[in-house]
Amino acid sequence: MQDASVVVVPGLGGSSPGHWQSIWEAQHPSWVRSAPASWDEPDFEAWDRAVGAAVQAAGEPVVLVAHSLGCLTALAFAAHSPERVRGVFLVAPPDPDAPSFPTEVLSFGAATATLDPPPIPTVAVTSPTDPYCPADRSPDICKRWGARQIDIGDAGHINVLSGHGPWPEGLDLLRSFIGDLEGGR
Repeated sequence: MQDASVVVVPGLGGSSPGHWQSIWEAQHPSWVRSAPASWDEPDFEAWDRAVGAAVQAAGEPVVLVAHSLGCLTALAFAAHSPERVRGVFLVAPPDPDAPSFPTEVLSFGAATATLDPPPIPTVAVTSPTDPYCPADRSPDICKRWGARQIDIGDAGHINVLSGHGPWPEGLDLLRSFIGDLEGGR
């Protein structure tokens, strides 16, 4: 996994220092974080451009490691620039059609509504207790995005609030995914 170029794509608000994305990034100094102008006033085009800049800085092709709203950005980027992405690792992807989807980010849902699945390996780590993606919807969403679903059980939104700070099990899932990508070179 040390040879893989990785871009971290956080969700709304960014990922706090105790969030698994920030912890993993600190453990892997070569990883690059997408850094849009604003984490709290998200603009889809700005977030997409930020992913592109991070991908360029990391060295292409990359593995995108996204959480929550960042999953929608990562999917869109991978769909329009598949030559720049080796794989997409989504964690707690939200359902843009769910009543709990924040109204201030509806443009992200609109940008991915008609998206063709990226033609690259994609995994989605989900939880049936994620408040932003109803359990009955996540299999359909994963299928629409061409993602292999990994349901980890009662894990909420798979963030610090749901008890997933360092989340070593998630890092093991990512290592396995990257290993599969490297095995299929």
